[in-house]
Amino acid sequence: MTLEYILNNYKTERYKISVQQKGADYSSWVVFPTYLEYFENYLGFYSTLNDLDILVNYAVKGLFSYKEKEYVHPHQAVFRDRGGNDRGIKPEVSKEVINNIMEQEEELSAAIKSNDFDVLYDFIKKNKAGKFGVLDVYDTALRIGSKYNITPKNVYLHGSGTIAIRTLETKRLIEEDLSAKKYIALKDLPECLQNMNPIYIEDFLNLKRMDFMRI
Repeated sequence: MTLEYILNNYKTERYKISVQQKGADYSSWVVFPTYLEYFENYLGFYSTLNDLDILVNYAVKGLFSYKEKEYVHPHQAVFRDRGGNDRGIKPEVSKEVINNIMEQEEELSAAIKSNDFDVLYDFIKKNKAGKFGVLDVYDTALRIGSKYNITPKNVYLHGSGTIAIRTLETKRLIEEDLSAKKYIALKDLPECLQNMNPIYIEDFLNLKRMDFMRI
């Protein structure tokens, strides 16, 4: 198996996402024809929100609407895993992050006006609360940025994406120690990834990390 083969599967297969409908305590699958249509609908939703308070509220909580139903993104959905551990972002944590961000509205506006994803990301990170992790920071910045066409120029690493990069290091497909960084420049990735949008690469790394072991 090659990295190119795994990437082609990601680009051509149906995109499935397990989401909670707002107000429900269970998850269900929503299927998109491709990853591109998923991102177009998911991130495209935030571009329709014209009120900054609502945008921040929805971005932090991971709420988005698709086909007239409102969902909670799986990264923020609250549930108990098979090991009995609570996952997701509890309402009190979301509320604290939202309050922290909106109390610094001028700084938020400045971050948006900078048109720099790194600046927006660092602002969200500075105003996060406990148990609001780096993936939640990234997601929030990505959603808010989608409203203003602010997108990352580099591939941010967290969780499963970091594991995927470590695997590529052990396979000698990239330089060593890249997995220790906050993000990776496109030029440092394998050639087959260098022309992709960093948003899609981040998602690809997270979703296909287990396949990388078979290269």
